[in-house]
Amino acid sequence: MAREQLPFQPIRTDLYTSGEISQGFVLGDPESMLEMADFKTFQYFVKHGRATPEDPHAGMMEALHDNSILQAMGAFLKGRKRVAAIMGGHREDRCSSAYRSVVELSKTLSENGFLLASGGGPGAMEATHLGALMAGREQKDVDDAIALLAKEPKLPHDAGDVIRKDGTVNRDGDIVERLHKWSAPAHQLMRELRRTGGTLGESLAVPTWHYGHEPVTPLASHIAKYFLNSIREDVLLYLATQGIIYAPGRAGTLQEVFQDAAQNYYASSSGGVFSPMVFFDADRFWSERLPVKVVLDSLFNLAGGALKAEYEAKVRTYANIKDIVDFLNSNAPSAAAQTLRAEALGIQVVLRQT
Repeated sequence: MAREQLPFQPIRTDLYTSGEISQGFVLGDPESMLEMADFKTFQYFVKHGRATPEDPHAGMMEALHDNSILQAMGAFLKGRKRVAAIMGGHREDRCSSAYRSVVELSKTLSENGFLLASGGGPGAMEATHLGALMAGREQKDVDDAIALLAKEPKLPHDAGDVIRKDGTVNRDGDIVERLHKWSAPAHQLMRELRRTGGTLGESLAVPTWHYGHEPVTPLASHIAKYFLNSIREDVLLYLATQGIIYAPGRAGTLQEVFQDAAQNYYASSSGGVFSPMVFFDADRFWSERLPVKVVLDSLFNLAGGALKAEYEAKVRTYANIKDIVDFLNSNAPSAAAQTLRAEALGIQVVLRQT
């Protein structure tokens, strides 16, 4: 029996672009979402068992894809000395002050020569790519962009139900229509920006089909999308050689905080480097509502010695954007440190060959 046609290329030589990942999306036509290769790949992923595919062929093709994306990402990042990531809540409302703050932070960092990365989904992740996209533009342009996006402020709460376990589309409750309606303003914004001309800022999105119900933002210029979320999580934390900024978030962001802390804790013993961590304390979220740094202080105090000193030098809580930019600028990693970070990520082969 012939195998079904793959909706994705298992071996790629470059990352996805915004145009490629969005190809097929039509404003005003909700059904167009279902024809996008990105959506069809999500269906394929769910149908074949998600992270534990029952079909060996599906598992092999997905693994080949993820490896080639890892290699392509290594080539894309080669020579980029100022890579920073912003983590934060995927449910952040496009109308919220936290969303706007992340846009402003990302724009400012981009204008200071940083390449910004995020998980590529909605909320604070989308805000990261919007800020990078608008680098160099006037404040009115930013305000207009946010106003356009805010016409659909919230990702549908039941977006995760759009594909059933058997891989079929769930037609109950108009989920497809509401997802398309939420996605449309970002696609419209990109079309308007391309039509009017001017430079569009670069950024790197690192999403996963594990969360395929969350449409990948078309606002990112380059997209490294993976099947396995475990690979994606490690990659996203390791690539940010300049540091990671934590915007307000919940369980997922908290997981990333402690995963990053663990990587930093064992960095010296594994030949890696300690990457700066910044808690963006908008509305005193990290200092009062979720005071996670209290736990980290205790952990690194127990370690003592050089590790404690490095922690005290490279972990900060700031509410002011200028303070964050100044801190990251003052903690630029050396070339040797970036090489160690890249080798820990497992991309040293492609860096030597390109």
